[in-house]
Amino acid sequence: MINKPDSEDSSTNVTVWPGLKCRGLVTVLNSNRNEVKCVANLERAAGMHDVTLLIQSLKEGGVLENLQRCFSKMTNVFLYCVDKDGFPLTDFCGKEEETARIKELIDREQLQNMLTRLAESTLEDQAIETTAYPNLRLGTATVRTEGKPIISWVACGVIFDEEDTEDYENAPLEGFTSLISERQLARTIDALRDMTDALIKERLSVVSAQAADRRSRYLEKEMEEKLIRVQMLNRLIQIILEGGELKENTLYRCLKTIGEFSELSIAAIYRAPKNNKRIEMISKWCAKTVTWEIEETEDSVFAPFFRAEKTLVLSCKSATGAKDRETMQALGLKAFILIPIETGVLEKTYVCFGVKEKDRVWELAEIRFLSDAAKILQYSMAGQNRSDLLGARWKNILEHIGAAVCVRSLKTGDIIYTNSEMNSLFEKEPDAGDLNSLLGLAVQAKGNREFYYAKQKRWFDLHYEEIEWVDGNPASLSILRDCTGRKRSAKKKTT
Repeated sequence: MINKPDSEDSSTNVTVWPGLKCRGLVTVLNSNRNEVKCVANLERAAGMHDVTLLIQSLKEGGVLENLQRCFSKMTNVFLYCVDKDGFPLTDFCGKEEETARIKELIDREQLQNMLTRLAESTLEDQAIETTAYPNLRLGTATVRTEGKPIISWVACGVIFDEEDTEDYENAPLEGFTSLISERQLARTIDALRDMTDALIKERLSVVSAQAADRRSRYLEKEMEEKLIRVQMLNRLIQIILEGGELKENTLYRCLKTIGEFSELSIAAIYRAPKNNKRIEMISKWCAKTVTWEIEETEDSVFAPFFRAEKTLVLSCKSATGAKDRETMQALGLKAFILIPIETGVLEKTYVCFGVKEKDRVWELAEIRFLSDAAKILQYSMAGQNRSDLLGARWKNILEHIGAAVCVRSLKTGDIIYTNSEMNSLFEKEPDAGDLNSLLGLAVQAKGNREFYYAKQKRWFDLHYEEIEWVDGNPASLSILRDCTGRKRSAKKKTT
């Protein structure tokens, strides 16, 4: 027999019944009055299946409390809801003076066995059992999603139509005004489970749509940032092509473009001759008010940095060793990237980027951009021709832009390049003419627009601009991003 609860969660005013356990996940549920407060946790929990966040989100909501209060008042059933571990998500509901008695009468072991049985069953979702009292019934109902139990209801009913009282160890309960028939109790538990199941599915569908909307917007923002980086890399190519022979002034303009775009303190290209203790600076750019005369220093102290065999990426948080931290401090840098490049000369050549004024933790997108920029400088310094330079620029960059890409000749109308994501997206489109028709490139204006592709029942964001392709001829660049999730979410909000 269970006496009074052993502990109470004062932060949520929900009584805790220690030792009551039931396997399963908890789902996301919140009330309208707390939706603004809960929505961030709810959406994160739905995406991450984080049990702690899910339980917290459920406690912050008021739907379960309102639902059980309504059912209890209409049917005279005593109710509360438990999570996957058997801990209540709501307090016991019923007439106050009678609820206290019901708590004392519940057999904890019997209840735990019922919850565990339902959680493990693939056939049974609810159960009603007799107790030690002829007119007291204990019921449980489990709500599932994707076949897994997420929450369970515990229901107690004092019935007025008991038929057999002789085989019980206790006499029938007396003094209760909250009474219900055995048949009504079964119907109440069944209706409560069905309503909760429908409510959770509706809430989860909204959360899923919101999550899809957030993912779509995040990917759109990511694509916009990548496009800006592509345009900046294109600017580097134009600087090199405009400069004719690769002179120091051209390299300086490239480093300045990279440095200002990436908010760096320094950007430099240098060689490290084997028989010279000092590095040989080829070109160097420094931000305003920044000085960095490292070429005047004998580099024996900095050899691990300036003569590295592989790309080196360090920041204030990644330089964990004492030697790394001392060297960074001696260089006067808070963050540093060093990239070896092959230029066709015996001496090893490097491109380096650094930040002096503030702490900087390199993002992966920044590292990729600086690596692509270094490759462009490498192709140029190695003396590759215009076609090789442009080909390396577009085919390496557009393949990893994170969106579907199509390049079409403005002279012939033929598709001359598609990246792997575009090929994957339209792998069932055998005719290139279909893709031309789909994109509408013949009449497409520069900029962005949305369009619906009925054949796949999907929405796409389309970015369009004109470029100069590898062969020097004008071409159109179309970049597609699937935005179906965002459109569906927007439609749900308006309906």
